[in-house]
Amino acid sequence: MELNRCQFELLAHVEEGGKKEYSWRDLADARGISGSLVSRELETLVCGGFLQREKDLLAVTEEGREALEPYRVRRAVIFAAGFGSRMAPVTLDTPKPLVKIGGVRMIDRLLDALTARGITDITVVRGYKKEQFDALLGKYPFLNLVDNDRYETENNISSALTAGEKVDNCYICAGDLLLLNPALIKKYHYRSNYLASYALETDDWCFDFDRGFAANYRKGGTCCFNQYEIAYWNAEDSARLREDWRRAYRQKDGASLFWEFIPLVLYKENYQVEIRPCSRTDIVEIDNFYELAQIDPAYLEYGASGKCIL
Repeated sequence: MELNRCQFELLAHVEEGGKKEYSWRDLADARGISGSLVSRELETLVCGGFLQREKDLLAVTEEGREALEPYRVRRAVIFAAGFGSRMAPVTLDTPKPLVKIGGVRMIDRLLDALTARGITDITVVRGYKKEQFDALLGKYPFLNLVDNDRYETENNISSALTAGEKVDNCYICAGDLLLLNPALIKKYHYRSNYLASYALETDDWCFDFDRGFAANYRKGGTCCFNQYEIAYWNAEDSARLREDWRRAYRQKDGASLFWEFIPLVLYKENYQVEIRPCSRTDIVEIDNFYELAQIDPAYLEYGASGKCIL
């Protein structure tokens, strides 16, 4: 059975939440669906054997899990090759994704959220001080570490090309985000999407909301959505991405491109990427050392040499 959007949202919500009591109002509010539609589609799923109902208890059946399987996230690719120069002096010794906040490496929060959803096919593209990423293998022995040795002279499109065929039905994430809400990482997605938060005004990378899809990608805007570098790409869009990245890279100055520029601007006609709204407090993008010290005051004690004097 091919699920419609409402059926998918209901099945995914119950599968993630486990067998428990659900009201149609809870389901409607959780997934942003009208109550009448929830009531109708619940009946369809129960009668079709995808959901099992005992009084007010709901549980996904084996048939329901099979129906969700085509929408399951298979893997993740994390781009972590850059220097993070604006975070100096702390990044003089440590790659930005490995910088600790509250005693926890930034990349660990993302890795923990992915593994909690059963996603363990994870590729980390490393570059600057790449040997330090070996320390991750003690906690995450399943990681696939690949090297982008062009990170100093090329933009992150080279990391995208380095990941290669691993970009397939996957999350693509920046390794230097502080993920504060791990529930944003989902086990299933209906279609390709970007996490973003609404902003009345921003000077950061953003896009507009056009009938559910991201449009007019640019730096700075009003009444728009701030882009976060956590995106899901389904199998079809992943295949297009890999080809379009190669095509863009071969162009003059192609090595200077951001990978996001390809699906959102250069070849935008090939994609319809949904906006998945989140709160500004769910993810923090730490752009410089000052912002790092605001979040973790321990860094106020760093001396000019970049060595901690605590």
